[in-house]
Amino acid sequence: MKWIICFKKANNIGTWRLFTAHRPDFGHVFAVRYDPELDLWIRFECASQRFNFDLLSEEAADYLAYDMVENCICVEVEAVDNSIYAPRWLYCVSFVKHIIGIRKPWVLTPYQLYCELIKKEHRIIFTKAEGEDDGIYVNAQTAGA
Repeated sequence: MKWIICFKKANNIGTWRLFTAHRPDFGHVFAVRYDPELDLWIRFECASQRFNFDLLSEEAADYLAYDMVENCICVEVEAVDNSIYAPRWLYCVSFVKHIIGIRKPWVLTPYQLYCELIKKEHRIIFTKAEGEDDGIYVNAQTAGA
């Protein structure tokens, strides 16, 4: 099952901002996929105070697509069936790791997750060329880090 893993800026609070301040474009992560049988976009997000499971169509799906193109760095991932048995903290990164089957306990921050996905040669999508107005420009050094 394919997922789109979306990384974006966030106004983090508390101690979490100490882990994400040095990589501001990677303050938060959430997962999105399209279900052709339902003709809906599904957004899974673990936020600081709640879980969001959204089924989106029409205008709401258009807004999601706009947000992904304009405000996120998105990586397309094929999830692997890789059960995780040990208990984990539940926050945005661990939530996405469960969804896509990553078992590496040292992947703690959104940026570390991004680097792990790029290392496994997953595809960055919705990027723009340098100088374009729409979307997010992904520097080749950042993409390969």
